[in-house]
Amino acid sequence: MRATFPHLLHLDIALGILYPTLGIEIVPPPPITQKTIEIGVKLAPQNACFPLKVTLGNFIEAIEKGADTIFMVGGVGPCRFGYYGQMQRLIIEDLGYKVRFVLLDHPRYGIRPFLDALRTMAGGRISLPRIIKAVRLSWGVLRFTEELEAQRRALRCQVENPQNLDQVIDQTLEALRSVASLEELEALKKRAAEEIASLPRNGRKDFLRVGIVGEVYIAQETRVNFNVERLLGDLGVYVHNSVSTVEYILHTLRPITRSKEKIEAWKLAKPYLKRFVGGEGIDSVGSAIRYAREGFDGVVHLYPFTCMPEIVAKGVLQAVSRDFDLPILHLAIDEHSGEAGLVTRVEAFVDVLERRRWERKRRLEHDGAFPWR
Repeated sequence: MRATFPHLLHLDIALGILYPTLGIEIVPPPPITQKTIEIGVKLAPQNACFPLKVTLGNFIEAIEKGADTIFMVGGVGPCRFGYYGQMQRLIIEDLGYKVRFVLLDHPRYGIRPFLDALRTMAGGRISLPRIIKAVRLSWGVLRFTEELEAQRRALRCQVENPQNLDQVIDQTLEALRSVASLEELEALKKRAAEEIASLPRNGRKDFLRVGIVGEVYIAQETRVNFNVERLLGDLGVYVHNSVSTVEYILHTLRPITRSKEKIEAWKLAKPYLKRFVGGEGIDSVGSAIRYAREGFDGVVHLYPFTCMPEIVAKGVLQAVSRDFDLPILHLAIDEHSGEAGLVTRVEAFVDVLERRRWERKRRLEHDGAFPWR
């Protein structure tokens, strides 16, 4: 078995550790490029979700590298993600490729198919000691990749040279691919923390803060969202992303495994959005409210063009923006999106936030000088 899977930020690093430990040879898709997108756009239905098109391109490129098995997960609810696997399987079969498509669907659609798919993804037989050891290491690696990206977002506006920060984090991410034990992982964590702490700071204390909300794939996969996080950081903005691959994997076990932040987001969203609309719709609304309460200057809402849950969230977010005086930039991404246009919109958004902050500071100074007004 030579298995492949879709890209999602650094998920390939964790799976690259998990699958070989379970005796499965993996064929990671090549990095996402314009060619990947063009393949998916050509083969998928025109009105299909953009993530479906990109991940379909991942699969085709991996098959051409020798993959004979595809691992894909399913979904539930109004979001069209639940149809991705079945649609991609039919497209690949129509192209004449002889590959095995293993779809790990939600157990509510049948416990036997779920267990069969899980057994296949576990190397053909379920050996608990082997699986537990492999999962612990790969899970620790995945969580650390998210910690590294969180530091990249938070520190980019604070370090003297952002390129040095990128170098440390990128080298650490590459080193993670060869980690073989939890001890090695802890040593790598310690070394990365020391190197990041040693980077010279620029001395800035007052900077804009922007939160990111939206659909899990577009909000995280920097190769399709034109790395909007880095763009904001280079403009001197502190960035926080409410979307998490770890949270996404654990969402099927909610509410037990949901983080405190996600539970809070769902509670905050309830006055505005009382029903589950699929995908990350409720998360987007609740996280935006949380950012407003925490004093963030603005929010960037990232989603695929035609994404139903996020279109619903967009309508609700307009009320959130009005009620909390919170500027929100909505960015719909698809194959027609251009980097130049996105950069222009983000730069204009940051200019608006800076102007608002300057005017707020001026009013406070004025009120301080004339307290009776």
